[in-house]
Amino acid sequence: MEEIGDLIGKGFGAWKENLNLCIPFLLSTFFSLLALLPFLSALIKVISQEGLESLPPQEWMPILKDALPGLAPSFFASLVLLILFGSFFFAGAIGMARQALEKGRASTGMIWSSGRKNMLNLFLTTLLIDLIMAAGLLFLLPWALVSVAHSSSDTITLGLLLAGVLLLILYALSVSLLLALSPYALVVDGLGPLQAVRASVAFFKYNKFDVFLLWLIILALALGLQMLGGWSSADSVKGLQPLAAIAGALNLLVVSPLSTLWWTRLYLSRTFKLKEEVKTIW
Repeated sequence: MEEIGDLIGKGFGAWKENLNLCIPFLLSTFFSLLALLPFLSALIKVISQEGLESLPPQEWMPILKDALPGLAPSFFASLVLLILFGSFFFAGAIGMARQALEKGRASTGMIWSSGRKNMLNLFLTTLLIDLIMAAGLLFLLPWALVSVAHSSSDTITLGLLLAGVLLLILYALSVSLLLALSPYALVVDGLGPLQAVRASVAFFKYNKFDVFLLWLIILALALGLQMLGGWSSADSVKGLQPLAAIAGALNLLVVSPLSTLWWTRLYLSRTFKLKEEVKTIW
C-alpha cells in the first residue's frame, strides 16, 4: 500500500506535469461570479428604488429587512446556480485528476465529459452533505434552551452556549472527515449520492489515519493562505490588497488542483487495493 508521503510526492509530480488542472477551478470562479448576478441585480434594484445610496450604511438594514421577501427568489436562484456550476467544474476537476494519474496527461475535454456526466449527482450530494452539516445546529438547540432557563446567571449561560458551540464544531469536523471522499467516490466509481456518502464512510472506516493526515495537510495549507490574505488588510496600498490576490491565485492555481490530485490518488490507490483483496478472497 502506498505511503502517504509517496502519495503526496507523486501527486505533486503529476501536478507539475499537468498545470492545466487549475482550469476547472478558474472557470468555476468565473461562472460563480456570473451566478451571483440575479441576486446582485435584485439588490441593486432595491438600493436604487429605496434611494439607499443617499443614506448612511447604518440606516440600510431596516429597509433591506423589509425587502427580504422580494430578494429571496433571486437569492435562492443564485445559490442553486452556484452549487450547479461548482458541481459541474469540480466533477470535471476530479475527472482530469484521475486522467492525469492514470495516463500521465489530463485533457481539458474531460471537464465537459466528467462534468456533464456527474453534475446532477454531485449537486444532489452537495445538498445532502449540506443538510447533514446543518443537522449539527440541533446540537445548539438544547443548550440554548437550557441557557435561557438559567438566564439569571451569565456564567452558566455562557458556559452552556460554549458547550453547544464546541459540540457543533466537533460534529462539523467529524462530518467533513467522514464525507471527504464522497465527491471522489461519486465521480471515480460513477455512484449515486447516497452510495457516494456510504462509500466515503466505509473508506474512512478502513483508512482513518491516511484520511485524517491528508485532511490535516490540506487544512493547514488553506489556513496558511487565509492568514496570508488576512495580513493584506494591514498592508493594502491605495485600496489594493496584493497579498489577498496572491493567496487567491495560489489557492486556484496550486492548492485546489493539488488537493484534488491527492484525494483522487488516495481513493484510487486504497479502493484498488481493497478490490484486489476482495477478488482474492472470492
